[in-house]
Amino acid sequence: MKNSVLLFGFFFLTITFTSCKSEQEKKAELITNKYVRFIDSVTQKTTADAAANWSTIEKYFEKQSKELNSTIDDLEDTAAFDAKIDSATAKYEAFRKSIRQQKGILKGANLSEK
Repeated sequence: MKNSVLLFGFFFLTITFTSCKSEQEKKAELITNKYVRFIDSVTQKTTADAAANWSTIEKYFEKQSKELNSTIDDLEDTAAFDAKIDSATAKYEAFRKSIRQQKGILKGANLSEK
C-alpha cells in the first residue's frame, strides 16, 4: 500500500512538472511563430513601402524581439526554437540592410537635386 501511494505521488509530481513545461513550450512556440510571421510579412513588402514606414516597423520588431527573448529565456532547452529564430532574424537583418541602403541612396539623390 505504501509503495502504491509513493508511486502515485511520484507520478502526480511528474505529470505536474511536465504539464508546466509543456505550457511554457507552447507559449514559446506561439510567440516564435508570431515573430516569424511578422518578419515574413515585413520582408514581403516592397522596399519603398517598408522605407516609408520603417520607424514603425523597427518599433514593432523591437517589441516582438523583446517578447520572444523573455519567453525563450524561461526555457531550459531552446534548440527547437533557435533555428527558426536565427533564420527569421537573418532574413530581417538582410532586409533592414537593403532598406538602409535604399534610404541612403534616396537621401543622396535628394541632396544632389538641390
